[in-house]
Amino acid sequence: MSANTPYARRIGAAVSLLALGAPQAFAQTDDEAQDVIVVLSTPMQLQTDEMVGSVDLISAQEIERNLNGNIADTLSRMPGVNSTYFGPAAGRPIIRGLGADRVRMLVNGLGALDASSASPDHAVSAEALGAQQIEVLRGPAAIAYGGGAIGGVVNVLDGRIPTQRNEDVIDGFAYLGATSVNDGVQAAGRVTADFDGLMIQIEGLRREGSDFDIPGFAETEALREEHHEDEEHHDDDHDEDEDHHDEHEGEEEPAYGEVPDSDFTFETYSGAVSLVRDWGYIGVSVKDTEAEYGLPGHAHEDEHDDEDHDDDHDDDHDDHEDEHEHGEEAPRLVLEQTRIDLRGELNRDGLFNRVRWSFAHADYMHVELEDGEVGTRFEKDGFEGRIELAHDHGDNRQGALGVQVLTQDFSALGEEAYIEPVTTQDWGAFITERWDNGLWGVEGGLRAETRELSGQRANRSFDTFSGSGSIFTRPADAWFLAATLSRTERAPTDAEVFSDGPHAATRAYERGDLDLDTEVAWSGEVTARYAQGRVSAETNLFFADYDGFIGLFPTGEEEDGFDVFEYRQADAQLYGFEAQVNAELGELRGWAMSGEASLDYVRGELDDGGNLPRIPPLSSNLALIAERGVWSVRGEAHLVAEQDETTSFETETDGYVMYNADLEVTPFADRDVRVILGVRNLTDEEGRVHTSFLKDMVPLPGRSFRIAVRAGF
Repeated sequence: MSANTPYARRIGAAVSLLALGAPQAFAQTDDEAQDVIVVLSTPMQLQTDEMVGSVDLISAQEIERNLNGNIADTLSRMPGVNSTYFGPAAGRPIIRGLGADRVRMLVNGLGALDASSASPDHAVSAEALGAQQIEVLRGPAAIAYGGGAIGGVVNVLDGRIPTQRNEDVIDGFAYLGATSVNDGVQAAGRVTADFDGLMIQIEGLRREGSDFDIPGFAETEALREEHHEDEEHHDDDHDEDEDHHDEHEGEEEPAYGEVPDSDFTFETYSGAVSLVRDWGYIGVSVKDTEAEYGLPGHAHEDEHDDEDHDDDHDDDHDDHEDEHEHGEEAPRLVLEQTRIDLRGELNRDGLFNRVRWSFAHADYMHVELEDGEVGTRFEKDGFEGRIELAHDHGDNRQGALGVQVLTQDFSALGEEAYIEPVTTQDWGAFITERWDNGLWGVEGGLRAETRELSGQRANRSFDTFSGSGSIFTRPADAWFLAATLSRTERAPTDAEVFSDGPHAATRAYERGDLDLDTEVAWSGEVTARYAQGRVSAETNLFFADYDGFIGLFPTGEEEDGFDVFEYRQADAQLYGFEAQVNAELGELRGWAMSGEASLDYVRGELDDGGNLPRIPPLSSNLALIAERGVWSVRGEAHLVAEQDETTSFETETDGYVMYNADLEVTPFADRDVRVILGVRNLTDEEGRVHTSFLKDMVPLPGRSFRIAVRAGF
């Protein structure tokens, strides 16, 4: 991507102006302490401004105000975070250009235990709505969760096991919202009863929406022209009568104004019991998740058409009509997961003054329906456990050690069973330590892991070792500087080793490699923070050099109507930065004004030439907030540059600017009630997500109005 493109210049200029203007706007303000939030998911519980790596925390109120469908879309405006975006139902976070197994999706510190990392059309079982906090850890900050999490960690603290006493006997909240772009409805509620520290909690959530509106065609102009040329070619090759030709053309009309098969329904219900005492807590919860959603832009219908064209050209009209009708009902996905969690924490005097444990078992299943019949069935039965021993005695030292175990059976049966049944077993042990003398300090971590993959064709075992070291300093008031060097090893996943079949979601025939080795990365990160008075800013520069980066690469072959891609290893580099600034701008006619700006960029290259696929383009978010009494108004511009640094098998993606605005009202001083009115994509702009496999077929939603009410009790 050229640095001189119009979008790149516009983003850079806007962020530079706000970043340069902010300190001048606050030169005459008092030096007030900045509110900070403790990062709960790391073994060492630190405040955000003391972390050596890049961390963002999103509170429950921020989640509800910024709610945008699934969890990845809700987080996608954060610096360095993007989405796989397989429509509004399925989306998994991408951090610094890395996704799938390189970004761990956690629920209360343990894996989601679903199939979302195996394919972009598989939805994440975790929900943003109802979460107490979401933590996004980038790069080395995530080492305690494994070398595989080199991209980062997204940890959803869902609050489904009460860890603190209520203020009243009964506590809870209710949420109800609606969106216009898809006639969507969102509803959630939680009730927690406190019987002298014996906590009983029930919770429910439902999200649903129909096909969403878009400002134009679902397919890009280039793809529509390609399809038109293909139809003309087929018409020339086939001696079809005029009536049949007209019928075929009518069925091939591209979608306009909305994205077909983008509807969805998600339901989650849970119950929990916990005992909360001065020494800590222990609790258990059971959660049931059910979902059904369409698969927009899915390749199944095209597959049927291609097969029809490969058949004998003399097939009669009736046979061809029956075959075409067979492909008319779009594929759908039906998902179920039952998850049981046991968690606790013990606070005590001793060498280790905090002990935390968490265990989870999940029974996951989803089926992909073809013409109303089960085409492929995916199942995963998984267990994960983690125990941490932490010390923090106020002597400028703190640290933790722990062990973690994971076992899961994953299988796929049916038309798209692109992977054989595989059992994965992981064992890991880690230690982290931090010493801080005030002016400067050091921090380090080590992790050792073993992974065993047991399939039908082979058994593979991998031993990996990862470590990171950091030095940080406070050279002056309001400044925090840190530098981190890490060496991480990642073992291959079940899909990377054992895949061998057609995968419609990625539009590829995927072949694993039984001989893959571990992936090794040397990475560095430099962090600079400034927080004084009413200004705070942070910049992170990162670099990662991979020895044996595992990726899907084309072979030039074709099988089952798909281009063949195989997992193999190549040396690669990723580098980039994130920058953000927050500033209070003073008062204007009684309104307290503040501004936010962020800018992020990542570049992925192969050492022998070429680019890594689906790397996010340069992007920025600019926001202006005005608050007065019960009113809070926010307007923002989300700018995304074009992406022309592509691989040979992907197309370039145009840049876009989307404008969003919302109004939050807290009408009652003595009651926890908030009303949210908002509009997204105010100008009805067409935008496409470069990191999505569907970017040429499924754009982002058009203009959407939103209303939501949240009441606590």
